[in-house]
Amino acid sequence: MVRRLGMFLFVLLCATRALAIDALVSHTLFYAPDPKHNNRLAPSVETYWQVNPRSVHYTTTAEKTIIARIRTDIYFFNEDGSVNEDHFILKTQPSKDMNELMSRKIIELRRYSVENGLVHMKFVLTDLADSTHPYIFRDSFSVNPPTSKPFYSDLQLLDTILLSDAASPFKKNNRQQIPSCMNFLDDSRSVLHYYGELYNTDNVSKINYPIIQKVSISKKENDRPENHFLKVDTLMGKPLTLVSGDFDISILPSGNYYLNVSLENGAHIVQSTSSLFFQRLNMHPAIVPEDTVRKKAAAADTGLENITVLNLEKTFVAKYNIPQTRAILKMLLPVSDPLGVQSINGFLKKPDDLYTRYFIYNYFQSVNKKDPAAAWKEYSVKIKEVNKLFTENGLQGYETDRGFIYLRYGKPTDIITVENEQGTQPYEIWQYNVLTQLDHKDVPDAVFLFYRPGQLLSPFKLLHSSVAGEQQNLAWRSYLYTSGQGGSNMNSRAEQYIRNK
Repeated sequence: MVRRLGMFLFVLLCATRALAIDALVSHTLFYAPDPKHNNRLAPSVETYWQVNPRSVHYTTTAEKTIIARIRTDIYFFNEDGSVNEDHFILKTQPSKDMNELMSRKIIELRRYSVENGLVHMKFVLTDLADSTHPYIFRDSFSVNPPTSKPFYSDLQLLDTILLSDAASPFKKNNRQQIPSCMNFLDDSRSVLHYYGELYNTDNVSKINYPIIQKVSISKKENDRPENHFLKVDTLMGKPLTLVSGDFDISILPSGNYYLNVSLENGAHIVQSTSSLFFQRLNMHPAIVPEDTVRKKAAAADTGLENITVLNLEKTFVAKYNIPQTRAILKMLLPVSDPLGVQSINGFLKKPDDLYTRYFIYNYFQSVNKKDPAAAWKEYSVKIKEVNKLFTENGLQGYETDRGFIYLRYGKPTDIITVENEQGTQPYEIWQYNVLTQLDHKDVPDAVFLFYRPGQLLSPFKLLHSSVAGEQQNLAWRSYLYTSGQGGSNMNSRAEQYIRNK
């Protein structure tokens, strides 16, 4: 997202002193486990600021050293009032040399917990030696609640990186990461350093592997990369993945750009994105041959396309042609979670033979890690059974509603077929004493109502179910009963089995 920054350009004064504090303020939203709530992810905002050392007043201490003292007041609040606030005195490092003080950066970083929703921020810096001209910065930003699906933090540009594990507010990943307080890279910067965080890739089902991360620089948000500014990595599932790296921007011309990061599953369906706007001033861009740029980009690309993950030619999927793998994808719909269904539908709309085969193999490997071929063979037996039972009117059994439910939940405890009940369409009731859902939750006394609408040759359709997550139609009577007297005939098997379930 584009953040509004407190961009007040530093005015370097030699003989005179600025009346007000010159400062730059920025913030980045991250998430961290909250020990008070079973380590669930909770949002926290990293706030950091830099003060022009020439814009504050210095005083001499009793020890004959020179310091500046800046009162800092930080407020976060939503529409209901205060969410968090902090008040402290920021002191510069004491020195006896004024020239040394003028060359030192005054920079600080603090982290604060915030609530979900729209958060307003007020930031006030007051020079205690001259409190008449405080620096005031206001901003607002949206905080989305964390989910169990993979998602990114905001992205952050880094000013300085030091290999040190010393305890400090800037310590991350066993190094000191000092963020840039403004998203502006001038001629003095030939490298763009970035940092972000990716959460919950450990919740991605193995059937959606490989999971691929792309980091790029583009003119428009999440658009085509500029001049091969693209990095691709194949990731493993982790609760936290660091998004850290750099781009050589010596050839990047002056202009407005976006730093983008995106996560895709094996079907190339985007799962999450994050973007950061920045400006580049490059008066003398380096001239590098196109072939050299392309080779550098290829060397940085560690995605699936450039690494050998699995030799599919030695697996059971190798013997199937493209129409057959598409059919297998449809066979997997009943036993796939929502993310898997999304991936399958993506493959069916935009076929990709390599990733389709990878998806199929990964699914059966998740069922039987040691012998995926055996898992496929066992499932294909069920497919043959379903095709024998439910194939009708040109539809294979696994493509019908009854076949779908049979594959997902297994054989029902009881099937009641009603072909000639007066005043109704032909229908079937499937009753399960105990039904186990895909998330392994048991549902007692579950029922499914199928009916044959319209013409006699039309296939049975699922009309209603008592199972959460499946089709539930409380107006099922108006579809089933042709006489308009639904619910009054207590001899109807539908009323006896379903009633108000």
